[in-house]
Amino acid sequence: MARSAAVAKLALMSNGTPVPQPLRFTARDGYALSGLIVAPHAPRAALLISPGTGFPKAFYLKFAQYAASRGYAALVYDYRGMGDSAPPSLRGFPAKMSDWGRLDMPAALDALATAAPGVPISIVGHSAGAQLVGLMPNADCVAKVAGIAASVGYWRWQPMPFRLVAVTLWFLYGPFCVATLGYVPDGKLWQGLALPPGVFREWRRWCRDVRYFGVDFDGPLRERHFDSVRADFRVFAFTDDPIGNPEAVPALLRYYSNAATSIEWIAPRDVGAPSIGHHGFFYSRFRETLWKRVVDWLDAPRALSSGERR
Repeated sequence: MARSAAVAKLALMSNGTPVPQPLRFTARDGYALSGLIVAPHAPRAALLISPGTGFPKAFYLKFAQYAASRGYAALVYDYRGMGDSAPPSLRGFPAKMSDWGRLDMPAALDALATAAPGVPISIVGHSAGAQLVGLMPNADCVAKVAGIAASVGYWRWQPMPFRLVAVTLWFLYGPFCVATLGYVPDGKLWQGLALPPGVFREWRRWCRDVRYFGVDFDGPLRERHFDSVRADFRVFAFTDDPIGNPEAVPALLRYYSNAATSIEWIAPRDVGAPSIGHHGFFYSRFRETLWKRVVDWLDAPRALSSGERR
């Protein structure tokens, strides 16, 4: 009955704008996760909006509402250890970044499919939210993936002076915080939400290796699903993003060998803005430029993936 009630609330509207509704669901291992779903009456498609590292679901809510105005049932949510899916204390909290892809993201996809049954589902993944699609055991049912500022995070490919920030985070500040506090706090050098120790350690291991998460393919990530992704997978990359740069973006897409991959490079001047960077896409001032461009692409007919062409 609780699930039916949640679905029924999708029809509620306020001044023509879909009202976000809380949606609690459980990850594949039973961990409780917090989400918000926003949808029009009778959505024609569904959109899972997966966060970047350290960003709460509220950061993506205005974009979700825009997608809903275009006919999408959109779900924003917090990974374990983030925002409203975090425990009271992160000290010793046993979460890894790969848990987000293996356990949390597939459960969010299932919850969205239940709330908006019978319509095609796509993913808008910000940074890690697109990286980790290949860990989802149900990724084969996704029609399209729009990666926003998505790439691998190998620190040596990042330009100066941003590389100095990365070096300090991976080699000094982050390890010191984990050793003394038991987690990486928000503020100061790290501007995102506080990071659980296991999330930081795993992410640090990936960012220090040119193979990124490939360093774990013979170990913790032996079970993975990159080859199962046959969606259209386009990265919307920004020329002023020091992380998603011309070396790092193609390196991510090489993991998705059976998808129909592409990159769309966008300079701030293309949309009349002084900057976009790694997360500026989600600012509401880009509603009629960047947001429209991405949702227009989601609406366009699918291309054949390399796996489908064989």
